Amino acid sequence: MKPRRRRRRPPSSSSSSSSYSSSSSSSTSNPLLIKALSINSYWWPSAEVGGGLLGRIRSLQNPPDCKSQSTKFFVWRSLRDNEADTRGLSAWAHAGTSHLFHALTDGDGYDVVDHRGGEYGAGAGGGPRVLLTDDRLWPMARGCPHGPPTRECYFVPLSETCTLDDVDDINDHERSIVLNDTNDEYDRSLRTVYSSEKIWYRVTHDRYGWTNLPGHGERDHSVLNVVAASFAYYFRPRRWLIDSIDERLRISIPSDLNPDRTIGVPIRRSDKCHGHNITGSAKGELNCPPLRSYLDAVRHFVDHDPSIENVIVTSEDRYACDEFLSVLRHEMPELRVVLNVGDVQQGTGSGTRLESYVEGASNADVVTSALSSMHMQLRARYLVVTSKSTWTATIAVLARVYGFASEVTVIDIGRNKNTFSALSRSGCTNREKGG
Repeated sequence: MKPRRRRRRPPSSSSSSSSYSSSSSSSTSNPLLIKALSINSYWWPSAEVGGGLLGRIRSLQNPPDCKSQSTKFFVWRSLRDNEADTRGLSAWAHAGTSHLFHALTDGDGYDVVDHRGGEYGAGAGGGPRVLLTDDRLWPMARGCPHGPPTRECYFVPLSETCTLDDVDDINDHERSIVLNDTNDEYDRSLRTVYSSEKIWYRVTHDRYGWTNLPGHGERDHSVLNVVAASFAYYFRPRRWLIDSIDERLRISIPSDLNPDRTIGVPIRRSDKCHGHNITGSAKGELNCPPLRSYLDAVRHFVDHDPSIENVIVTSEDRYACDEFLSVLRHEMPELRVVLNVGDVQQGTGSGTRLESYVEGASNADVVTSALSSMHMQLRARYLVVTSKSTWTATIAVLARVYGFASEVTVIDIGRNKNTFSALSRSGCTNREKGG
């Protein structure tokens, strides 16, 4: 059987997250100037008018004829026990962008024949697929007042032209296949591929094959740019969420804030740390860096650049945030502290029962707070992160490509050893030995 059907929707700028600011609409259409005028208001790179990698992704995700037999699909299925899925925003985004790369490369179908000697590949029908999500409950969207209780409560659909009405039935074995494991091989000529129901995803290797750019993929092009573009595409908010983030930014960020003189400190603790125990939240998974490490990093930045004036401090952990602010204001009173005004600070990054952690706060309130914090941190030139947290590492990757400062420098106080942490730390994929 097919997943439940959704009505087809035409692409529409009214529901998407193109560059947005009240000042921009009346003064200019220059994208760079719009961004410059949006220091304390909403801005996000535009997939509709910005071109580049974002524009290419949008074009491939929105083919002109979704009913055509030449239009192929990759359906990202929820976990079997989807209502108990504890993944937070950045974990979902990593899964989403990894599935997007799978769809765009057809699970590296471009080079299976050339490099692996298999029977599948471009010659057997490999090529970009349209990534769609199923329509099962997304725990963070439970009770959504703005749309379906799925990812689309908050974000623009991954395809704005194709829907689940266009895919082949999951039981039609002549046209579709269900992957039991992330690395299962499959016939690229099949029109619809359904992902496994596992938490992990297939790791693709040539993330540039779908761009039609010459060269040898990531050896000749920027891994950082394509990864950041995939996150920017995934994190395109719906209009109601754009308005909510914009309102939060206007009351939180001073209009005279200079990004080049600003440090960002996104403190990620709570369910990341050993000893965390809240019903419905993920258990702690690492030894979190002490708060003093954050302060030491701030000192290093100020010693490096005495012109620094501001420090943006955000966290889902109210107690850790308050403790850090107390020490920061006592020891470095010359810095202006910028906070996410009205932040829910729910005490976990897990997405299963967000609404239950803070009295009176809805899931939508928590997601708005988290995304507002992410947008605020993109206004910083210097970032203190722990790359063992995908949340803070994602902020650093996005800031390097789409941030507001003239450059970005990162101090990683809780180092991970993988490609993504290297991107967040340095902007390239060099790994430490043994990482």
